Amino acid sequence: MKKIFLFTIMLLVFLTKVQACVPTITSPRMNVFSQNSILFCDNDDTEVLSTQVCDSYQWYKQQWAALPPGVPNTNPWIPINGANAQTLTINGTDDLLYYFKVVVVQGACSAESQAILADGYAFGLPIMIANFEPGTAQYLGNQTYNVCNGASVVLENGFDQVYGLHTWYKCIPIDIPPVQGDPCIIPNENGDTYTATTTGFYGFWACTSYCPDICLFLGLPAFIQLNFGEWSFCSLSNPEFGSNNIKLYPNPTTQILFVGNQSDNQKTLLKIIDMSGKVVFLKSEYHYGEPIDLSMLETGNYLLVSETVDGKIFRNKFVKK
Repeated sequence: MKKIFLFTIMLLVFLTKVQACVPTITSPRMNVFSQNSILFCDNDDTEVLSTQVCDSYQWYKQQWAALPPGVPNTNPWIPINGANAQTLTINGTDDLLYYFKVVVVQGACSAESQAILADGYAFGLPIMIANFEPGTAQYLGNQTYNVCNGASVVLENGFDQVYGLHTWYKCIPIDIPPVQGDPCIIPNENGDTYTATTTGFYGFWACTSYCPDICLFLGLPAFIQLNFGEWSFCSLSNPEFGSNNIKLYPNPTTQILFVGNQSDNQKTLLKIIDMSGKVVFLKSEYHYGEPIDLSMLETGNYLLVSETVDGKIFRNKFVKK
């Protein structure tokens, strides 16, 4: 009985050491947006990575690469000079788009953690997407639409998962930040979306929930003018504003973007639109799965619209870093 008891104690001690030798990385903002990743708020933002108490530590970093899913990253893991503590502080200037891991030693055991990614910036520039009911709107150019009476237009912040409190406007605001009593502010509307049913010049001011000290204005060139009325097209079918999603990766991307799958084997009209509504990329015969070089685009948020040969329209938001 005594031998069994001693064996049990030794087994528990062994298991405790083994568990202590399986390091995991934690941080205050880990997994908020995606698994095993953190985001910075701006260039000066920092994040502290931490692991369990062990005898020794060595932290490593590996540069992110724009690769299709399943293709291994061949960039080398580089030991970080002087990073031999239980914690590691990373920042939004030097460590953006890098993977991090730690190798620890506990007694006779040596092991490494799962990698985590410092995956860009959290907030992104604000972008507004207008969702029209099919057949109820006509684009006139310059961010202006005629909309049929009785229809509604759902306006949404394209990065709703980032922003918290919104101030919605129906005309040009008096001043920015929002001023109490401004007649252009839509009362009691502070969510990620607003449903417009009357004529107005619409946009918003929003503060991030992930980065509470950052608030951004959509900007007047990205506001949208909606003119509700009895227009001649209102009885016609207009598929232009159908909204669906298609596979798009990687997102965010630094240079290369893939749309759809190679197995789709379809041709499509593809266009990329910036926040001002300008078409910055157009390809009349795009094959799904074909890499798109976006190195010519400036950093920012974009809308990708693709139309298949059978008339289906897909819309996706993405970030160019």
